[in-house]
Amino acid sequence: MTLAAPDYGAAYREGLRPEPELTVSEWADANRILTGRSSAEPGPWRTARFPFTREIMDALSVYSPVRRVVIMGGRQIAKSEVGLNWIGYVMHHAPGPMLLVEPSLDMAKKTSRQRLAPMIEDTPALRSRVTVATARAAGNNMFVKEFPGGILMLTGSNSSAALRSTPIRYLFANEADEYPDAVEDKGSALSIAEACTNNFPNRKILITGNPGIRGASRIEREFMRGDQRRYFIPCPRCGVFDFLTWNGYRDHVAQADAGHHRIAWDEGEPKTAHMVCGGCGGKVVEHKKEWMFPRGEWKALAEGDGDTVSYHLSSLYSPFGFKTWAECAVEFLAKKDDPSELRSFVNEVLGETWEERAERVEPGTLAARLERYAAQVPEGAGVLVAAVDVQGDRLEVVVKGFGAGEESWLIEWEAFLGDPARPDVWLNCDRYLTQDFTHQSGRLLKIECVTVDSGGHHTDEVYKFCRARTRRALGPWTQHMLAVKGGAETKLPLVGRPTRHNRYRTPLYVLCTDTGKGTLVARLRLAAPGPGYIHLPAGLDSEYLEQLTAEKAIWRYRKGHTARVWVKTRERNEAFDLEVYALAALKILGEPFIRSLGARAQAWAHPSEAPVTAPEPESPRAAPMPRRMQRGWVQGWRK
Repeated sequence: MTLAAPDYGAAYREGLRPEPELTVSEWADANRILTGRSSAEPGPWRTARFPFTREIMDALSVYSPVRRVVIMGGRQIAKSEVGLNWIGYVMHHAPGPMLLVEPSLDMAKKTSRQRLAPMIEDTPALRSRVTVATARAAGNNMFVKEFPGGILMLTGSNSSAALRSTPIRYLFANEADEYPDAVEDKGSALSIAEACTNNFPNRKILITGNPGIRGASRIEREFMRGDQRRYFIPCPRCGVFDFLTWNGYRDHVAQADAGHHRIAWDEGEPKTAHMVCGGCGGKVVEHKKEWMFPRGEWKALAEGDGDTVSYHLSSLYSPFGFKTWAECAVEFLAKKDDPSELRSFVNEVLGETWEERAERVEPGTLAARLERYAAQVPEGAGVLVAAVDVQGDRLEVVVKGFGAGEESWLIEWEAFLGDPARPDVWLNCDRYLTQDFTHQSGRLLKIECVTVDSGGHHTDEVYKFCRARTRRALGPWTQHMLAVKGGAETKLPLVGRPTRHNRYRTPLYVLCTDTGKGTLVARLRLAAPGPGYIHLPAGLDSEYLEQLTAEKAIWRYRKGHTARVWVKTRERNEAFDLEVYALAALKILGEPFIRSLGARAQAWAHPSEAPVTAPEPESPRAAPMPRRMQRGWVQGWRK
């Protein structure tokens, strides 16, 4: 006891010592080392490089009265680095129980391996306090990091048991917009995690995220709950302070207010992107960021709830040498004509929510775009695809031509009456799908990819029909005949990898129909021909237009999320489904093939040149067979 008394006394006095008046930014400048495994600029952290992060980090310091800090912003704008600096500060200077919540356990594992472990290893102040993770070290593994006086736990947002397992003083909720709205009927993941901090009057909560749909975005709700701070920077010419906005979009998001600083460029020259001052209207070139950003200041635009300080950051504030205004302008011009792509720009670059318009097109608006083609297949088409919808008493077929930028033309709409259980109906359909179509140049064309819906009636007949014709030669042309089925997933590409999990071993593509339908509705709203525009032929039956506008999107609470759900506005909607299946047929041919459509369309338009040989599309690839089913394995053991 006598020998232990000095150590005991020292530890006792250490516990009574008040936490140092050191800010997170001061700690990071003095201790944090960036690793080349996760940073474009490895070496000591410099808050001066990201001056807008200083106030955010200092609000997370223990002496600050702020309890909740919210950061809503674009990608790659130092949101995660702010959180990592805070973690290091807690480990080194203000220890206590801390929880880091990622959208999923896999993402928590990735953060632990790629961000947290390198930070601890490369920062001497942390390496001396956190032991090396080993299989036997219960206090330090991928999801638990123990340090003197505290512990850091990592988990995913989809487990209520992990979220409410222990009281915590510090909560870091990363990418909160991707959390489920409800976890195991216990409430939202964010509210469950926040409840764990209630026992600590000196608690701190950091919530970060990239926004999504306006009105359905969680990070937007948290941002609006706070005082909604924007980073105001001075104009080098007149000294007027204001925040940066974007000038160049008018649909789905509010047009930039002429009273704010905004990014613009010379007509047709996005690489000339510059800031236009909201005060004097002067032109400010990009390298002036190094003068403006350190002199900027955060200003609150609302009162907030008194507990929450919220910050908005767009990628327009990327420091000089990182993402440039010119790169943002080039990216915007590449995406502005496709609403699904424009949404990603608004969310991930501008850090703003995307405002969905009424997601239905009225039939009357489509009647105005009916046009008379110069030939059966107009000049702009570079490939013909088809889609087949199977009903109880008929087969519905559309043939579409696609050109550069996925601009498309409806070529024909046919129905083959009869019971699809009988082979003669399928034979009639097959004769139609193998016929020639006349191009405007006089050249005869074939359909190169056909998708057949297998999710409804007569699934076996669809599998047998497609299996015999998966890949067949039609003279110099190759035609793919593939089964598809609509899936319930969201936020995925329209077409993924095929499977063969059916008795006929037929390749089957499960489509993300939410993506396809959203893309279709967005393209039906385009007013002028160009990328994505859908051309419709004169004389088209009005029934097709009614079917093409037969579904609308509404937002509903489903499976723990607020999700977009498509509902019918009339009984028949085959045309709507067929357009989605035809787009899937194009996507199955592969992106390299799609990028070649402009050149193919030009070649087809010149019959005096050598005949066009169809470029080889991507062949359908099935998912790998489970290992236990591979040859050479018996009951899980190799022969």
